Amino acid sequence: MALALNDPIVTDVVEWRKLALAVLKGADFETVLTSKTADGLRIEPLYARADGYTPIIGRAPGAAWSIMQRVDNPDAPQANAQALNDLENGATGLTLVFENAIGSHGFGLPARAGFIEEILRGIYLDAGIDIALDCGPRGRDAAHAFADACKALGFPPNTVRVRFGLNPVGTGARIGVLQGDGPAVAKNVAAAVNDLLSQGFSGPFIAADGRVVHAAGGSEAQELAFTLSSALFYLRALEASGLSLGDARGMIEFRLTTDADQFLSIAKHRALRRLWASIESQCGLAPNPLLLTSETASRMMTRQESHVNLLRAGMGCFASAIGGADAITVLPFTTALGLPDPFARRLARNTQLVLLEEAHLAKVTDPVAGAGVYEALTDALVIEAWQQFQQIEAEGGIVASLKDGQIQSRIAMACSERIKALAEKTTLLIGINAFKAPMTTPVETLAPTPPLQNSIAPIFTPLTPVRLSEAFEAINGAEGSAQ
Repeated sequence: MALALNDPIVTDVVEWRKLALAVLKGADFETVLTSKTADGLRIEPLYARADGYTPIIGRAPGAAWSIMQRVDNPDAPQANAQALNDLENGATGLTLVFENAIGSHGFGLPARAGFIEEILRGIYLDAGIDIALDCGPRGRDAAHAFADACKALGFPPNTVRVRFGLNPVGTGARIGVLQGDGPAVAKNVAAAVNDLLSQGFSGPFIAADGRVVHAAGGSEAQELAFTLSSALFYLRALEASGLSLGDARGMIEFRLTTDADQFLSIAKHRALRRLWASIESQCGLAPNPLLLTSETASRMMTRQESHVNLLRAGMGCFASAIGGADAITVLPFTTALGLPDPFARRLARNTQLVLLEEAHLAKVTDPVAGAGVYEALTDALVIEAWQQFQQIEAEGGIVASLKDGQIQSRIAMACSERIKALAEKTTLLIGINAFKAPMTTPVETLAPTPPLQNSIAPIFTPLTPVRLSEAFEAINGAEGSAQ
C-alpha cells in the first residue's frame, strides 16, 4: 500500500529511523546508511526540507548554457571540419585546446596564428559563437595566435565573443613550472590582459581553473580552495596593474569539473558562487554572478568498457546544468583511449542537446534550492573550502604553496584515499571494480593516446592527471579496446 504524504512514517524522522533499524536487522546504522566525502563531510541517509534558503543566482533565468565542443585535433583540416560539423548540428561554442593545456588529453593545438586561422576558416566568429581557449604553458602565445587569426579572417575584436583562458598558475601547477615568483607571474598575466584590452577584446581573459586539482585526484573542497585562491591572486594582479576591482573581477572566468557524483558536483558549483560572493563583499563590491564554466571529469573515464563513460558523462553534464554552469563541455566517451572520432563527438554533443532541449534543465534557476541534501552539502563545502583557502593564503598564497609542494601533498593524500576506496570497493566504478562485463566491446578512435610527457623539466611537484581506473585496468590485463 502506498503511504500518504501525511503518514507519520513519511514525515517523522524518529519513526523512519525505527523502521530503518528494523530493516537493518542488527547491522550498524552509521556504517550502512551514512557516508563521508573525500573531505570528511558527513552524508546522511535522509534530509528534511531546508527552510530559509533562496536560489543561488547563476546564468540568466531561463537562459540556455553554451554547448561547447572541444577542438584538439592537431590536423588543421580535420579540426576545421569537426568544428563546422559541431556548429551545424547544435553546438553553440568551441573550446580550442592547446598543447599541454589542463584540458588536453594527449592532443592539442600548436599556438601558431596560421594554424588557428585554418581551424577557424568558414566559422562566423561575429555570429555570437562562444569561443574559449584552453591555454597551455604558452598561454600568451595562444592568445596572440587567436587574436592574429581574428584579424586575418576579418573579424574585429569587439565582434568576437571569446574567453581567453590565461592561467599561468593552473598550467604551471600542471607541469611543475612557474615563470618567476608570485609578483613576476602577476605582472606577466596583467600585462597580457592589458595587451588584449588595448587590441579591443573585452574578455574574460583569465581562468581560475580548478580542473587541474580534480584531474589529479583532489577533493571537492581542494578544487574549490585552489580555484578561489587562484582567482584572488589574479584579482590582486589586475588591481596592481591599474584596473579597478569592479572591472578586474569581470575579466576572470571560473572553471570546475563535474563527475558522476551528482550531489557533490551540484553542491560544489553552488558553493563556489557563495564563496566568491564572500570575497567580493570583503573587497567592498556588491556581488555579481560569476561566469562559471564546467567540464565533465577526465579522471572518471575508463579505457575498459568505455561505453559506460556515456552514463558517467551524462550524469556529469546533468550536474553541471543543475549547478548553474554558463557553459558546459562533455568529454567524448572514448577520450581515455585516443582522439575521439565523429561518432564519439556526436554523442558528447547530443548529451547536452537532450538535457537542454528535451529535459529543459535550463528553465529553472537553481532547482535544488531548499532541498535538504543539496543545501547541507553546499553549506559544508563552503565551510571546508574556506578553511582550505585560508590555509593556502597562510602558506603565502597559491604560488608559494605550489612551489613549496604543500597543496600537492594534500591532493596526493586525497587521491590515494580515492584509489584505496576503489580497491576496497567502498566506492564503485561501474565496469571496473563492479559489474565487469566478460568481454570488452571495441571502439574506434582517430589516433591512440600518446604517453604523457612533459616537454619542460619540472622544478616543483606537478599536479599530474590520473585516471582512477588505471591500476585496475592493468590488473585486468588489458589497457583498452580501441581500434
